[in-house]
Amino acid sequence: MLVIGGLVAFGVMASASIVNARLLAVDRLTVDGNHQLSDGEVDAVIGGVLGESLLLVDLQQLQRRLLDSPWVASVTVRRVLPSTIAVRVVERDPIAIARLGNRLYLVDGTGIIIDEYGPQYGDFELPIVDGMAEPDSGGGSAIDPGRAQLVARFLAALGVRPELRRSVSQVDVSREGNVAILIGDDPTLLFLGDEQFVERIRTYLEIRPTLIERMDDIDFVDLRFGQSLVAKPRNARAQRQ
Repeated sequence: MLVIGGLVAFGVMASASIVNARLLAVDRLTVDGNHQLSDGEVDAVIGGVLGESLLLVDLQQLQRRLLDSPWVASVTVRRVLPSTIAVRVVERDPIAIARLGNRLYLVDGTGIIIDEYGPQYGDFELPIVDGMAEPDSGGGSAIDPGRAQLVARFLAALGVRPELRRSVSQVDVSREGNVAILIGDDPTLLFLGDEQFVERIRTYLEIRPTLIERMDDIDFVDLRFGQSLVAKPRNARAQRQ
């Protein structure tokens, strides 16, 4: 009995020694996948684990703290023997600049607001989109996920024609299931619906010279009806569908 007790005590002491061994003290952090979230921001969250036992670091807590950043869509934190904490970040991909009131925000394709748009994001070549928000219960406004997804599909479709995407100067999705755009400095509003975006833009570009010849000041062209289209002069704005 004494022998067994001694062995148990020795096992406990040995386990404690392993946990606290200098060999397993965290002395290295690796971060991968972050671009907008700086290494410094990540280090501010996880740097406190340096010197701790690798086996005692609370990985779930570190994950939760990193997920507090609106840039982070998902994150994996793992132990790498003998003394490394490895972090893998998947960031949100902004698809547009949403106008909410008189302020602009970066949003992703699910409608998550990432950050307020400012000069620090000047390198992003993203369209300004109106109509993505709807009133919320608090009297403010929130991004509507369905409209955000419609914008994401529209921009993805234009991804195969980058020259068309660059030509789009304004996007509006305030009308249910209907993407409305302006192209370049053309004041004519185009209604594209929720599909065949590239084809409908190309149709308009092909017929624009003829429309201009027949109608001096075009308010909008509705391209949602296949081979038929509806064009209204600006003085018929009140009739817009």
